[in-house]
Amino acid sequence: MTPNYKKLQKISVMRQIGSLTLYFLVVVWKVPTSPNNLQREFYGTVRSKFNLPSQVSCSLFRTVVGTYKTMKTNKQWNLAIYKKLVLPVVHKKDFRLASKGLSFWKIRTDYKSCPLPAGQWADSKLKKVKGTWYLCLSIAVDIPDLKKTGTIVGVDSGQKNILTATVPGSNKTLYIRGGTLNHRRLCIRQTRAKVASVGTRSARRCLQRLSGREKAVTQQLLHTASKRLVAFAQSVNAKIIVMEDLTGIRKNKKVGVKQRARNHRWPYALCQFFTGYKALAKGIDLQFVSPAYTSQECNRCGHVEKANRSGSQFRCKSCNWQDNADRNGACNIASRLLVQRHAAAPRAVINPLIVATSVSYKPMALDFPIGEIAAVGS
Repeated sequence: MTPNYKKLQKISVMRQIGSLTLYFLVVVWKVPTSPNNLQREFYGTVRSKFNLPSQVSCSLFRTVVGTYKTMKTNKQWNLAIYKKLVLPVVHKKDFRLASKGLSFWKIRTDYKSCPLPAGQWADSKLKKVKGTWYLCLSIAVDIPDLKKTGTIVGVDSGQKNILTATVPGSNKTLYIRGGTLNHRRLCIRQTRAKVASVGTRSARRCLQRLSGREKAVTQQLLHTASKRLVAFAQSVNAKIIVMEDLTGIRKNKKVGVKQRARNHRWPYALCQFFTGYKALAKGIDLQFVSPAYTSQECNRCGHVEKANRSGSQFRCKSCNWQDNADRNGACNIASRLLVQRHAAAPRAVINPLIVATSVSYKPMALDFPIGEIAAVGS
């Protein structure tokens, strides 16, 4: 490691020690648990004792209070352990990129980077992974206004097919298979189980190296899937992407043990989160509808029956319409948003009194000449 990296190592270790010390004071001595009050009381002590930069010291108080509130909510009363070396840094105060290169606390540092998107740099993090320091850079970009016109893309989420997107009334459909994701996650779990069964010291070191592998693989594949979905929405000029509101699906106790385990490992929420912010960056809105009976309802005649679906095939028992089951569900999801909007749209109010008293007027024929009317009037 170069001297520059040694300074990063020293600051991160001292911040780690300071976080443990401050958390002990919060838990045992019941000192103020507000970041501002904690900073007002211990800022000078932290700066002088641990020799930390000013912005790193300020972030330390927010980190400790956030950890304490989280563990208190989860009813975990043991002391927190900060294992990872992470340094929150502020742009133009802790680091800056000039013509001469990247510098931290006015010390130039060598770095490698991929092409960065245009935007304003914001607060970021320094993280050490396997002996290498990484700057997790946050860039603020302008979000365009949401589109007012365009099509509606319905998306069916599943475990065999991660995403199935389609536009009702067209043949354009996107299928994103989930076989690769399920297979790689299963291989990682089986490898960890075999290594853990050995129980030796080298096995424990191997488990430590494997930690976080399944999470990294899942995030990488879901990022790819969400990018493909947003690109498909752009290709069909979509203004809204509609997905299912699957909140509470893991609480269903009617399914078997294996299926319940699959539901708990199903990363649908993470996929929806990735899709949401990628769609907003392109001016496409993301909305959710109820998933009830979307896989059993026929998108042609509206007939709902459990026997309509058989595996990946859908055949309506009423009108004999046949289609892919996931595509049929995606069409129902898109149509359900239109039904909800139609039901919530304001309607004209008719006054019954006006309707009851209104009569039709017809001109009456005169039985005498107009000249006689003038004589009577005179």
